[in-house]
Amino acid sequence: MKIKHASLRWIESDLPYSRQFGDLYYSREDELGESRHAFLEANELRHRWQQAADSKLSFTIAEIGFGSALNFLLTWQLWRSSTHKPAGLHYIAFEKYPFSSSDLKRVQQRWPVLTDFSRALQAVYPDQCSGCHRLLLEDGLILDLHLGDARTQLQNHATADGQVDAWYLDGFNPQLNPELWQRKLFQLIAAASKPAATLSTYSAAGAVRRQLQAVGFEVEKTSGFGRKRHMLVATRPTAIKHGDQQPGAIEGSGSWSIYPGLLAGERQALIIGAGLAGCSMAYSLARRGWRVSVIDGAATPASGASGTAQLALRCRLFQNDSPLSRFFLQAYLFSRRQYSQLNLSSPLAFHDCGVLQLHGAMNKQQPLDWQKMRRLYPHEVIQMLAPADASQLANTTLEDAAYYFPGGGWLDPTLLCCSYLDHPNISLHTGRAVHTLEVRDSRWQAADAEGQLLASATVAVIANSYDATRFSTTAWLPLQTVRGQTTTIGSSRLSASLASVVCGERTVFPCIDGHHTLSASYRSRDSDLSISDADNQQNLQGAQACFREVNYLDKEFQEARVALRCSSSDYLPVVGQVPEVGAMQEQFSALRHNARARVNCSGSYHPGLYLSVAHGSNGLATCPLSSEFLASLINGEVLPIDQAMSAALNPARFIIRDLKKQR
Repeated sequence: MKIKHASLRWIESDLPYSRQFGDLYYSREDELGESRHAFLEANELRHRWQQAADSKLSFTIAEIGFGSALNFLLTWQLWRSSTHKPAGLHYIAFEKYPFSSSDLKRVQQRWPVLTDFSRALQAVYPDQCSGCHRLLLEDGLILDLHLGDARTQLQNHATADGQVDAWYLDGFNPQLNPELWQRKLFQLIAAASKPAATLSTYSAAGAVRRQLQAVGFEVEKTSGFGRKRHMLVATRPTAIKHGDQQPGAIEGSGSWSIYPGLLAGERQALIIGAGLAGCSMAYSLARRGWRVSVIDGAATPASGASGTAQLALRCRLFQNDSPLSRFFLQAYLFSRRQYSQLNLSSPLAFHDCGVLQLHGAMNKQQPLDWQKMRRLYPHEVIQMLAPADASQLANTTLEDAAYYFPGGGWLDPTLLCCSYLDHPNISLHTGRAVHTLEVRDSRWQAADAEGQLLASATVAVIANSYDATRFSTTAWLPLQTVRGQTTTIGSSRLSASLASVVCGERTVFPCIDGHHTLSASYRSRDSDLSISDADNQQNLQGAQACFREVNYLDKEFQEARVALRCSSSDYLPVVGQVPEVGAMQEQFSALRHNARARVNCSGSYHPGLYLSVAHGSNGLATCPLSSEFLASLINGEVLPIDQAMSAALNPARFIIRDLKKQR
């Protein structure tokens, strides 16, 4: 998952020259004028936005070759200055060799007219690892920056329906970078394009023109910029002629994990649950202009497992590259960016003090191999520190070496939920437990125990943790409760200066208002909410074991809190559209007889019903990206996670597994 940065040489006037491809990134004459001509004007963006001003869907632009971000910055500038435009702009960019943060800042100093946009991008720019990095730069604007091979990224994120309105092909010259101009990439571009999608490239090479024509584009040679005589513009036909091949059609798209298309209708949603999953979901939809009602049976938000006084943000670690390792890494990085942004506009305080996870407290049954992990994760995400170095960071003396998350930290989840809910499109209804959730006349209706209607909408999201199984549509889910008790103690003379979150047998948080939070006990399938003196003692003993000083922590208990976390049978989040169990069991019944059978049909899902539960102890890292995924799915956008990740989170995975096991 590590990424290789662009290797640059800076020549006259601080122009970036690629050592990888032996060429400049843009014209010596007027790079801003060249970019506007070759991409913004060639795709007629301002005119097309005016024509689509009443559309509630986002306009989607995809770029091959993000480079210095010049095309994106100019597009953003045009978007902000346009008074008539669609509901949102979704910009998807692919870059195999991204600029390092320092190089990006250096090159963007050349464009003072774009300073405000450059600084906003630099504040959230990811340069650590491959994959899709979703950047939320302002309401209505999404940048998905895919780092890594464009063909691989496009293939992994491919869907059955094209969603791109306009393409910028801005890779290096086909003679210098032939890999980027191969037939397979053009097939994927065609498959991802809407009817009438446009495409432009500075290249006028005959081979490029023929490749575009071969995958179904109508291509025209037009005037280039400056000294360049010609360039290519292309259009995807509005309809494929009968009998024509659809280039780039996705193989195996008839899969149980492919979700159905976008729901038409009003942009209103109801969300059941006001914890991290529900509140982050409301925020993601509200940013897209949806009117959202959040319903919770408790008197205040974050009253369940999300209500612990302090929660730590760190990445769940793996030893091999897989859809799950990529999801947890991308989720951690997305959460880190979002919390830092919320810091600027809300009472939320994200304390980015770093997190130290003691080596000896890791899973002893399946110990992590640091040599494997260091090849997988970049230095900016995880480091292995000797006891002395870890102790110096924590400002104390620790008993063990530690894995260090330099971007990690802690926050108050109650403040986070309140920050999410502080949006004009969100209404909160507390003290109103949802007892039933049923669909009537294509609307989901939430009612209390007496049958009184609480809310109604075409879209409903179940985000109420283990209580999701109370509804008929989700009663079958293999969810389980995990009891956890946190303990609060006063700070001692020594512990008051603890500088980092320390995770050992228990997690110890830095002092806040004269006390420490110690978390947490762990008991599966235990729903007892009474305070346990034994758990308090175990929390203190486990926390004290992190430190060499015998009396480092105060031994007097101040208070304790018990909450039930929700976990799934495979210990992964359950996020996606809710499947129709009976229909899917019938559709994929061939799997009972042959677990490897290929069933050429899509799955069946309840229209407008979605789920985000079972985040366990990782919710602070996984809820925000899970909510963005669901919001994109609901809103008909390109998704921020790939197909393999989506399948790994899909609630229907349990149905498919049971069929394969002949259950």
